[in-house]
Amino acid sequence: MTKEPDPLGDDALDFWLGDWDVSWVGRTGRRGSGRNRITRVVDGRGVLEQFDGRVPGGQLLGMSLSIRDNEDGRWRQTWIDSSGGYLDFVGVAADGRIAFQRPTVEDGVPTLRRMVWTDVEPDRFAWRWQRSTDQGATWTDEWVIDYRRRRSRAATTRAGAAPGTRRSAR
Repeated sequence: MTKEPDPLGDDALDFWLGDWDVSWVGRTGRRGSGRNRITRVVDGRGVLEQFDGRVPGGQLLGMSLSIRDNEDGRWRQTWIDSSGGYLDFVGVAADGRIAFQRPTVEDGVPTLRRMVWTDVEPDRFAWRWQRSTDQGATWTDEWVIDYRRRRSRAATTRAGAAPGTRRSAR
């Protein structure tokens, strides 16, 4: 019998590791794009995210640090960004995969916010920023980012491009 993977285990974020091209369409219909680099840090125990996103006329730089807390075994993440944003999250299981969630109050209404990864494949997935005002019974997407793994020059050469030429990753 095969043991099911633990969505909150030490390797819960391994699918996210790497160098990614990101793109999205904002609420106003403006397209954004950027890059997100995810690496292991602090002797492999932590995960560092370095986000560089751009929209016409603007830029959002952000970083997160995630680690599995020795005290209670839960994943925790802290996010900071160039707009002065600071968010702290706790790892939870959502549809068989890790998600990061936090409670807040918006306009006097208790609200849950979470980020989830869906449609995960080795070289692509969707990241979703979601909101719930009914204790998590239903969720609404507020921002969806399409991730595509960046291809290294070596991988591009292996895929058939002549050395010294560039080949589109898409």
